[in-house]
Amino acid sequence: MEKLPPFDLMDLRLLLALAEHRHFAHAARACNLSQPALSGRIRKLETALGTPLVFRGKRFEGFTPEGERALGWARLILTDCNGFVQDLSGDGEGPQGTLRIGVVPSATPFAGRLCGALASRFPHLKPQALSMSSAAIEKGLQEFAIDAGITYLAPDLEKTSRILPLFEEKYCLVADPVLLTGGRKSQSLSWHDAADLPLCLLTPDMQNRRIIDETFAATGKSPGPRFETNSFNAILSLLREGAYAAVLPKEQAGVGQTEGLVVLDLVEPEIRSVIGLVVPSREPMLPVTSALWELSKSVDDAIDNPG
Repeated sequence: MEKLPPFDLMDLRLLLALAEHRHFAHAARACNLSQPALSGRIRKLETALGTPLVFRGKRFEGFTPEGERALGWARLILTDCNGFVQDLSGDGEGPQGTLRIGVVPSATPFAGRLCGALASRFPHLKPQALSMSSAAIEKGLQEFAIDAGITYLAPDLEKTSRILPLFEEKYCLVADPVLLTGGRKSQSLSWHDAADLPLCLLTPDMQNRRIIDETFAATGKSPGPRFETNSFNAILSLLREGAYAAVLPKEQAGVGQTEGLVVLDLVEPEIRSVIGLVVPSREPMLPVTSALWELSKSVDDAIDNPG
């Protein structure tokens, strides 16, 4: 039989707490320990592994290269232990525990409906939908900080993850009516013409904004937005207050917040981006993640009939 490692799961949890708080006292407080107790356990872990994990000065100064690798293993080990407990503690009513889902902002209305269906079908499962950028979701999956992502699908995701397409994101223009005068009867507007309006857009670090910028560039335009934010709610609030326009996913324009505004399909070109479910490529899959995956395969029926 292999010799058991000279440390326990609590040591790994303390290491992750230090990575989260980047401060010995704050990490100790979060773990209900004194700072000397936490520091002592980290030092014993370093001794057991035979390598320093943390750079120390008068305060926490980061992790050594070996410490960074140890963090990856700690996240994986604790995730596996969590799945182990989930799998064996079931009571016949489905998975239980917390399911952490990173969601790009444009897909939050969809994610809300999906989480509602999950909670209804599995009474002991608690979904958490966390609004994150696509880059943060990819990082969170790699570090096991989240269990799944609902994000824009890209070819490189297939290298490390299982992906399941969910829906196509389509785009529309939402604007104050005073900007679109002249008895407009068409229900659409070209991207080229939309570029001339005073636009409110997401910040450039968001994938939705990068798609919008690339589409405008393809029409020969490069509009300078009047307002930038990482919140769709902030954009919709501004549209209701002044003479502005925004390019929004139809999911966002369809949640009942566009009353009194003009909503037009954006055409020439018609752009569609695929939003999908992304989970770590691993076996066995965590029970809570497996429940999400199976429900998402029949996502329309699941949302319409959650019981």
